[in-house]
Amino acid sequence: MSRVIENVKPMTSNLNKSLKLSVVFAGILLTSCASYQKDHFTVGSTPKDYRTQHPIVVAQSEVSEDLIVSSSMNKMSFRHENTATSFYGKFRRSGARTLRVILPAGSHNESAARRVSHDVIAHMKTLGLDSNQVTVSRYHASNHGDAATVRLSFDAITADVASKCGQWNEDLRETSDNQNYGNYGCSTQNNLAQMIANPADLLGPRGESEIDAGRRDNVINDWRENGTGQLPSLL
Repeated sequence: MSRVIENVKPMTSNLNKSLKLSVVFAGILLTSCASYQKDHFTVGSTPKDYRTQHPIVVAQSEVSEDLIVSSSMNKMSFRHENTATSFYGKFRRSGARTLRVILPAGSHNESAARRVSHDVIAHMKTLGLDSNQVTVSRYHASNHGDAATVRLSFDAITADVASKCGQWNEDLRETSDNQNYGNYGCSTQNNLAQMIANPADLLGPRGESEIDAGRRDNVINDWRENGTGQLPSLL
């Protein structure tokens, strides 16, 4: 009987050691899991989308151009003519109904501005501007001195970025979360908005135009008569 008891003690001791080791390993595993859950986080490539941070807004706004006129000018200059030509092109493409010519009143160059405006309007009429499309008005410019300008303007649908670029209010070295900085993409969005010829294209696709049946037949006949002979051999 005493032999049996002596044999049981070592087994009990080994079992206790095994249990202690199991508890230690379990504690290590639980500690490592807790540490992993604490330190681990999912990193996105670009969580902040620049298109939502700096959206392009399509809205109706004023399109304008200022003509600098000195008090000694008797007629429009070559520079005025080029500016008027370019501005009328924008007006015609926009589909606007009225082009406004706003003259200074009470300034030193009031008379010169009136003479230049007559030449500018006459020049745009040679380009296709109708007399019913022009309105002439005045603004008080007594405080402007010799710097009062003749303003050409019209209302049209334009594309612009709502946010203001060049805001550097954050440390660009803080990139641990792998997010774009606030000013990222602002200039690109601005450039894209300015390059769009028709801002309405941002709102939806244009409708399909009718096919030119005559042109289509000419292209097909030309290919049948001349195109096949000019194709390189596949052999």
